Amino acid sequence: MTEILDGARMPAGTLYDSRAEHSACGVGFVTRKDSQQTHEILRKGHEALCAVPHRGGMSSAGIGDGAGVCVDLSLALFSQLTGKVLAPGRFGVGNFFLPEAAASQGQALALIEAALHDANLTVLLRRPVPVDDSVIEPRGVTAQLPIMQWIFAIPDSVTDAATDALVHQTLLNIESQAYADPALLGLYPLSLSARTQVLKGRLNAWEIIPYFKDFSDPAHQVHTLYFHTRFSTNTDPHPSMAQPFRLMAHNGELNTDKKNRLSEAAVALARNKAIVRPKGQSDSCRLD
Repeated sequence: MTEILDGARMPAGTLYDSRAEHSACGVGFVTRKDSQQTHEILRKGHEALCAVPHRGGMSSAGIGDGAGVCVDLSLALFSQLTGKVLAPGRFGVGNFFLPEAAASQGQALALIEAALHDANLTVLLRRPVPVDDSVIEPRGVTAQLPIMQWIFAIPDSVTDAATDALVHQTLLNIESQAYADPALLGLYPLSLSARTQVLKGRLNAWEIIPYFKDFSDPAHQVHTLYFHTRFSTNTDPHPSMAQPFRLMAHNGELNTDKKNRLSEAAVALARNKAIVRPKGQSDSCRLD
């Protein structure tokens, strides 16, 4: 025997209600209202990530569908890394997945360096983001992609008001070349900003903070962190599919965005422009 409520069938005498059925990714946000950067925010972020494993998917081998965080740029950490006293808004950070083909990585590095140079953004340090493979599922190690990081200075001639536009245009310039060149397949900017950075991978929620070694450095002090743990829906798991994206995290893919994509393409064509996106990305990435 069943009851019918608003068109939904529910077995009589049970607590299950199909109208409440949902499956979505997990998102969370931790911040200090006084904007003071502290290491405590990262510890609290880890506590929150450890509380939401049920909101993220994983393979039968225990490999996460994807998880990541977005944090403000730590003055203490990046000053320590560069050996310079950095000021808010006067430096930026870019994190990139490089092409998986080793033969294309040199071309990718040159493209990024050239784009930064053309924007008069002085590179202070380039380094691989350090990780700890021992804290994740052993079979998940091969599912990760290394991240290369650039720390750069903003020219004194660029005002604070103009900084975001300059850095974002540099990001778009890199993407417009990378996504159009088959040889650069796999080159993907996690973030390029004078405000925030994104770190992510094919990880489970509880693995994020321990995996990226920078997060365990007491000098890594931030005032805001938001995170995402992914439950794959309309795209397969891959490090580049993990969220957050450059500007947002979203806890449910739309799955019905074909009309939106056709509309976007038509508007761009009418303006004699083109929309450039990474191959095979999700609805949330296109919205971002």
